[in-house]
Amino acid sequence: MRHWFLFIHHLFLLLRLLPWRLIHLALSLGALVIWAVALGLLVWGRKFYRQLSSILFTKEEMENLPTLSILVPACNEEATIERAMRSLLALDYPCLEIIAVNDRSTDATGLILERLAKEDSRLRVFHVDRLPVGWLGKNHALHVASAQAKGEWLLFTDADVVYAPQTLRKAVAYARRRQIDHLVLAPRCETYNFWERLFVSYFSLMFSFRTRPWALADARSGAYVGLGAFNLVRAEAYHRFGGHKALAMEVIDDVKLGKMIRAYGFRSALMQGSDLISVRWVVGLRGIVDGLTKNAFAGFDFNLPLTFGSSLLLIYIALYPILALMLPGHLTHLFGLGSFIAMMLGARTTRAVSGAGPEYGLGYPLAALLLVYVILRSTWWTYRQNGVVWRGTLYPLDELRRGVV
Repeated sequence: MRHWFLFIHHLFLLLRLLPWRLIHLALSLGALVIWAVALGLLVWGRKFYRQLSSILFTKEEMENLPTLSILVPACNEEATIERAMRSLLALDYPCLEIIAVNDRSTDATGLILERLAKEDSRLRVFHVDRLPVGWLGKNHALHVASAQAKGEWLLFTDADVVYAPQTLRKAVAYARRRQIDHLVLAPRCETYNFWERLFVSYFSLMFSFRTRPWALADARSGAYVGLGAFNLVRAEAYHRFGGHKALAMEVIDDVKLGKMIRAYGFRSALMQGSDLISVRWVVGLRGIVDGLTKNAFAGFDFNLPLTFGSSLLLIYIALYPILALMLPGHLTHLFGLGSFIAMMLGARTTRAVSGAGPEYGLGYPLAALLLVYVILRSTWWTYRQNGVVWRGTLYPLDELRRGVV
């Protein structure tokens, strides 16, 4: 016991000798540099992902369009499915088919889809009653839908996304003009309270930093992107990498679809679609926590070092600026203030997606704590359950790890 006391005593003396003022100054500057560099790249890269609605197309580009299939998986979506499907049926795109797969729903989802299919022959409905071994439910539903699709282009979308009528004409016209094989549209998230706006704003910014949309144009960058709300893919490219069979046990299949597209040498692009598509992504604080617990750990490929390292980085860049403002030294205060200005600018860049103004950047430390809590909760629950529970089905962790793309 005496040896432990001596060790702690010497450690305390060593810590007192450290140049703490310089360390705090360096850490404050480090947080500011990370914010400044990331935001600089994001703002510079916005020229690569403009608002799709702002781009002008010729009459020929908007009329001579290829066939297209919309693929919609649905499991217990009775609250949102009719609004979403009616917006799809109202699209002004020619040569269109919609394939909806009712994936083992226990509510009225299947009945709603069948009723809508009787109203419009472009909608075909398939029902899945049993999930085969080695598949996630949503991924299998999309596999079933893609096997029935006849379009030259495939749109993978969710059962709660609402579309403006001209969305697909513009999206396909843009993809063909730019000779792109995969186009992702960032939707507007319908937010109605402080927590929703704050979290969507912060999460959108962090997602952009992680996916690096400014690097998509560089084939050597390794950057990739995908969103469940809108993944438009050329059918030939999709089938070339194996389709959803290659993503059978991938929890974040929408993002990893983009990875597979890039891995096979095809071209991807991200555009802003906030005035063309919208989605009610999270509902209240409880919805944020519960909704992301399922796939937050999966977002780090079930990799513990990466998960904890990323969590520490999020805490550092969001919380250290607060400490910098409390520590002595004018430079330290300046660096802390600079970080908060950067957060406000970051919030401003996500306004079209989240509905949050620049002032929400001041709340990013709260949002960071919330996101880290969700990540750690997701990790803990995954290990506690030895897997992920998704729509009532438990998928074992070892199978999910083998399925990571």
